Amino acid sequence: MILDLDDTLIDDIRSARGAVARSLSAVGLPNDFETTELALRFIRKLWKSHPHRHTGPLAHVSSWEALWLPRENTGLPEPVIESLRQHEIQVWRAILDSCQGDPDKASTAVHAYRVFRHEHVRSLPGIHATLSLLRRNHRLWLATNGLPTQQRRKLSGAALTEFFDRILVSGEVGAAKSNPVFASVTGRALAQDELGVCLVVGDSVTQDLGLASNGGWAAAHICPAGWCDATVASRQAAVTHIPSLSHVACECPPPTLREGSL
Repeated sequence: MILDLDDTLIDDIRSARGAVARSLSAVGLPNDFETTELALRFIRKLWKSHPHRHTGPLAHVSSWEALWLPRENTGLPEPVIESLRQHEIQVWRAILDSCQGDPDKASTAVHAYRVFRHEHVRSLPGIHATLSLLRRNHRLWLATNGLPTQQRRKLSGAALTEFFDRILVSGEVGAAKSNPVFASVTGRALAQDELGVCLVVGDSVTQDLGLASNGGWAAAHICPAGWCDATVASRQAAVTHIPSLSHVACECPPPTLREGSL
């Protein structure tokens, strides 16, 4: 079984929002819904225009993730790492400026967000028990987009690393999960271990269902709101829709390997 990480196993978007709100308070700004939304808009906008946004593994890093990436052992060139340091300052200065705060507190906000975001790394409710149950009858693999150092750090912080026999990260694979290359690399690794895929589980239509479609594997799409857009079902015939990982059946469909993927 191949599982996604962010918002499938760990609470990512909500945790990022919580860390932003706490950081606003740390620099004397309101942390209400409107101010937090304004901050998130600046975070998205400035990351979208960052000169290294598509450099190597950064191509699949979210805007709020870019504000607390590791600064060591990333494999990124020093000029890129320095640009990320400056990016954090620029983002928080822009937020402080727009909210009539003190721009000189940008460094305080940078530090606060990093601390709070680390504190917010946690698995979703019931995940450890669910993974323990699934491991009784399955080999569990993880497939995730992002900077390898960061994704592995989140896994460790949420005490999830030990559940997985193999971890595939886009920054190491060299392609996003939605790219056929990722499915091909996964297929070769499966053949090496003499395994098949019974299910790909994740919350992203483009990334997780894309991986399943490219590999010719069945998928379970996590729809936390309890419903999915009608277009989701048309992307792939072998897709079920569930509200959380705990709703994945322990008995999988017969495993399959896409012809020509090995």
